[in-house]
Amino acid sequence: MGGMRTLNLSLRPVLPEDAPLLHQLFLRSPGYFALIGMEPPALEDVARDLATLEKDERRRAFLLFQEAEAVGYLDYKLRYPEPEDATLSLLLIREDRQGQGLGRRALEHLLNHLTGAERLYAVVYGNNARAKAFFQAQGFRHVKDGGPTLSWYVREL
Repeated sequence: MGGMRTLNLSLRPVLPEDAPLLHQLFLRSPGYFALIGMEPPALEDVARDLATLEKDERRRAFLLFQEAEAVGYLDYKLRYPEPEDATLSLLLIREDRQGQGLGRRALEHLLNHLTGAERLYAVVYGNNARAKAFFQAQGFRHVKDGGPTLSWYVREL
């Protein structure tokens, strides 16, 4: 019988100087970007997005680490679409680390630390059956499709 893998996961806010690290994380997840019909963003685009992040008081983003290794990214917005809501725009686990419970642990962390929200929405881009199944398994229900490449899920808190 194989050894049990520990799921120690730590989250820390992403900083503008993390652009190269986040860019590498995106490059190690080509399947996600292919699924949503785009190339992974260039380093300059990641840096620009992180600079924009700092100016948006409602947006929060975290790098996920297992030991000292970046294994994922979590990005959400408070008070969106309504003041009592929060919306998870991206929960990305590096492709070589998927299937180990890291996404579930990151979502649990978010749910345990999210205050002032009555609902958490999750946006799924592309025809991402795996992400849709993940959110439904975590207690989210499908709310609506926002076109052929966007699905919204919600979980009451």
